[in-house]
Amino acid sequence: MIKEVSRTAVDRYLKVVRFPVDAVLNRSRSERSEALGLKVDRVDAVARRAAASALRDGVLEEDAQRRQAAVDERMRASRLRNVAEEHSAQAEAEADEARREADRKRKEAAEAAQRRKEQAAKRKQAEEQNAAKKADARKAEAEKEAAQTKAQVDSRSKREKLEQLEAKEAALAEKEQALTAADEANRLKKEAAKAKSERKA
Repeated sequence: MIKEVSRTAVDRYLKVVRFPVDAVLNRSRSERSEALGLKVDRVDAVARRAAASALRDGVLEEDAQRRQAAVDERMRASRLRNVAEEHSAQAEAEADEARREADRKRKEAAEAAQRRKEQAAKRKQAEEQNAAKKADARKAEAEKEAAQTKAQVDSRSKREKLEQLEAKEAALAEKEQALTAADEANRLKKEAAKAKSERKA
């Protein structure tokens, strides 16, 4: 009975002592307040263990041990949570870096593709211009050859016409000479006949 009263007294005393601290920590709800709460719980468990040892109270000792084990487990969970959060933060940072690197590579690839596209367009334009120049040169050469051929044909045609005209002119001259000779022969024949007639008379 005395142990129960003592146990209850220890429990109430510790609750009264903890009340203002717990009230402040419950309002805060931060990592720091959680760490302070664990320290307070550990002090509470140590105080109960000391009281159990002084009062030789096995029940209070078991309660203190349970509280101590619970605090140890919560501290271990807190450490694991912190480690997990650190790993998560590191993984997030690495993921952000990977995303940035992927974005950079995507941007570089897009820029390289754009450059290749522009270079291909320039090459195509240069090839088209070159082909157009060659076509113009071939056309000009063909026109030049056609003009030369036409000039040769015209020259040959003119030469042939000139030769024809010269031949015609020569033929006319020969004809005219023949006519003149015939006229002269007729005139001489008439004069001879006239002379002959005059001699007879």
